[in-house]
Amino acid sequence: MVIKKKGMLTVCCSMALLGSLLAGCSSLVKPNISTPKVSSVPAKRITLSWMRYEHSSQALDVNSIIVQEIQKRKNVKLELRSVPQSNYEDKKKTLIATNSIPDVIMVNQNDLSNYADSSIFLDLTPYLDKMPNFQKLIGQKPEINKTKVDGKLYGFPLVTKWSMQSGQLPMIRTDLLTKLNLKTPTTYDELYQVLKKLKDAYPASYPFTSRAANGKTGTENLINPIAFGFGSGYTNITGTKIYFEQATKQYKFGPYSPEFKDAITYLHKLYKEKLLDPDYSVATSQTWVEKLSTGKSFFYQDNNGFGVNFNKALQAKEPDAKFELLPVMASVKGVKRNNVYQLDHLGEMYAISSKVKNPEEVIKIIDWMYGDEGTNLTSFGIENVDYTLADGEYKISEATKAKFKDKQDPFRAMQSALGTGYLGLALNSDDHPLIPTSAPELIKWSEKATKDLADGINFREVNDPPFNKEEREKLKQLRTQLDAHLTLNMDRFIINDGALNDWDSFIKQCKEKGATEIETIYNTALARVNK
Repeated sequence: MVIKKKGMLTVCCSMALLGSLLAGCSSLVKPNISTPKVSSVPAKRITLSWMRYEHSSQALDVNSIIVQEIQKRKNVKLELRSVPQSNYEDKKKTLIATNSIPDVIMVNQNDLSNYADSSIFLDLTPYLDKMPNFQKLIGQKPEINKTKVDGKLYGFPLVTKWSMQSGQLPMIRTDLLTKLNLKTPTTYDELYQVLKKLKDAYPASYPFTSRAANGKTGTENLINPIAFGFGSGYTNITGTKIYFEQATKQYKFGPYSPEFKDAITYLHKLYKEKLLDPDYSVATSQTWVEKLSTGKSFFYQDNNGFGVNFNKALQAKEPDAKFELLPVMASVKGVKRNNVYQLDHLGEMYAISSKVKNPEEVIKIIDWMYGDEGTNLTSFGIENVDYTLADGEYKISEATKAKFKDKQDPFRAMQSALGTGYLGLALNSDDHPLIPTSAPELIKWSEKATKDLADGINFREVNDPPFNKEEREKLKQLRTQLDAHLTLNMDRFIINDGALNDWDSFIKQCKEKGATEIETIYNTALARVNK
């Protein structure tokens, strides 16, 4: 099982992959982790109600090791309120609407944008001088400034100190390339030829398949990586039909560019020749997984981490079957680039109730959680009990491994009991504990994606700039009409012969429905951030 939440890859490995956890494969990485000084314990105990969603793969233990340790070290009693992720939005909205939120509550950017004016959340801006760790983090991660609402900070974002890198990257069955004597494709034109050969060899297959995921429709999820790879783009991280053009450092409406039409023309060709799954617009993650893990499809450009799971399922019947990461492919115009996920989760954050008692003390506690001591504790557990550090190398302790070795998912069971990680109490998570539980190919793919990032052919998703109230209201109106127009037309262009003859008329209607205005709003907001 692979979880991708707002750009983070977390792998819940199967028992077969978790053998390395028990073998202690910690020599793969030597993280730069320093042993922090343990802070002094405040004299007066503080009790904080703290609410976040509980993910299905990691139970939120209200009496975890971290909860107990924070009480010992900081004299803070955390009263955790866990809500299943499936019900969290409804519960949160009810609490906000009735002005009865807990002291600390997990929110998203829309919550802050929509309710900051109501004074339900504490304005953190006046307290910045009380937050040395958070201030330092803003300097390291200036994107945090994009979470401001009308120039004010209301949330503590979830960030990542270290994680494996993944993205919507091209993955293909390399065992079939070997079997059919096909060269590994390095361009999208070569990929087309390879998909044709795969279709010829397996007539019942649809070589390329896609799915709806992460809040995006199947059509959006199909177009996004292809359009970006061709030199354009489609939707941004929040789903708005706008993208950040890396070459100009400006937001653009993708369909205005000829490269976007090239991408849609390419997808139409794949669809017409039955190389693209005809169910791409309605396929769920479940049906998508089933096709790729049973040999009904052979290529996808989506979260590459799923390849680990597909390989395990395929190799149960075909030992040589293997999905492998393709090199960044070139478009017909020579563009070479992929989009990779953010490592930080700036869209998710903790807000403090404006009714909280002793706000300065609460802020100091959260700031401590961003520092070395708090980060190590909430990422790894207790040093020399749950983990050790020797020569900068992180190791899960033998005693901690032994506690969870018989669990169905030892890694997640450990994280749950400790209360660690992104799905636990970490605000600045370090995911090195994931390495011993990860398949070797996942680590290899992460290293390749990271190298391509450094080489300027992979680009991370970009967060929206902060909008003022007028801009937020205008965007709601424009998005409604433009989204409906695009939804109506994108599938038509991909599926129907001759539909692309109407492209100029389609573009004219996009302008009438506000595409240029959205560009202007985004770039005006971006300019304010960059001042």
